[in-house]
Amino acid sequence: MHRKILLTLFVVVLLAALIYKSPLSAMYNYNQAKSLLDNGKYEQSLPYFERAIFADPSKSLTRYFYAEALAKSKPTYSVQKKLYELSQHPSNDNAAKYAKSKATQVKYTLLKGIGDNYIYNAASGKDIVRWSTQSFPLKVYIEKSDVPQYYYGNIRSALGQWTNRTTFIKFTEVNNESDAQIVIRFRNIDSSICGSGTCKYVVAYTEPQISGNNTLKQMVLTFYKTNPRNQNFSQNEIYKTALHELGHTLGIMGHSDYQGDIMYASQGHTTLSGRDLKTLVLLYRTKPTITDKAQSGETFYYAPLVIGEDDVLINKKIEELTKYIRTYPHMATGYINLGGAYGDIGEFEKALQNMGLAERYAKTSDERYLIYYNKAIIYYNMQNYDRAMQYAQQAQSIKNEPSVAELIQEINDIPHR
Repeated sequence: MHRKILLTLFVVVLLAALIYKSPLSAMYNYNQAKSLLDNGKYEQSLPYFERAIFADPSKSLTRYFYAEALAKSKPTYSVQKKLYELSQHPSNDNAAKYAKSKATQVKYTLLKGIGDNYIYNAASGKDIVRWSTQSFPLKVYIEKSDVPQYYYGNIRSALGQWTNRTTFIKFTEVNNESDAQIVIRFRNIDSSICGSGTCKYVVAYTEPQISGNNTLKQMVLTFYKTNPRNQNFSQNEIYKTALHELGHTLGIMGHSDYQGDIMYASQGHTTLSGRDLKTLVLLYRTKPTITDKAQSGETFYYAPLVIGEDDVLINKKIEELTKYIRTYPHMATGYINLGGAYGDIGEFEKALQNMGLAERYAKTSDERYLIYYNKAIIYYNMQNYDRAMQYAQQAQSIKNEPSVAELIQEINDIPHR
């Protein structure tokens, strides 16, 4: 009796699926959708268009009018995402081209009033990394160290400028590092970075701490105590560096391409520019892919639509990182990020070359972890599973993150590896 009930249910579900996927279903839903579209009921037409496309994906005309309905709907996060995805249809037919033009219009509508910015350089590869606004004020821990007191004063002044120049960035100091979202540390500089009579170095650098489930745990900002000649940094060096690095801790992961901005790679200014502020505002309107608390809602901007297509974004990122490495040739972070960008576009030899350079200049366990993990991913994508396993295990020996464990399991599951 139980088997007969299950069989009956299976048949009913199968018949429902066949009807839902049939040409009759496609025609009915298309007619309903088109009628609603013609009567200005754009949002109401969307589910009918979606059912019609599901029933018969080959109909370019359905997708064409679906793009029109999306473009005329309120540009919620879901609408932006659907329109962008429609514009990327593999056929690149008239419907996809129309969707692309409408997606561009929606983008300009969303960005109206923002003005000049460098949001395309704020992303970390394909990811938007930032704090959730529900976490403000951000908790800041500043390590006690044997540095001049003016280091602390200038760092706190830089925190104050980010607060005073924006309407939403807030900080509060805490005494416990484990409670903090932003951790500021001090370390001795490695004098080996000097060579051939020159010393190219940074005053500080920022590293995001991200767990395997795309959760932003902390931003760690590390200042060197002195320069390679054992001289203290000036007040101005500490202040402008703190301003710049705090931009990274807030989620501007890359650099500006304009010298007048605080987030330009070579810091020369002591005041946040309009472009810095507009970029930060736009960043916090965009839905993050890596954050500390899950974000939901329809008021966010969809990153691929606002920032641009993946190939354009990655090429800009490669250009920016190449400039950064020319300025700071002994910093492992630049090579790690450049290697990751090359890996994203499938240029694996260049990716491995940069990871090799990163390994030469790596100073911290976090840097070495990122190098080994990225190498494991690159070799995995090259289908060299033995090398992928080798580097995944090296990464795991430094930091046993869930993402590494998952990668090792995936490699083990490959038959006849």
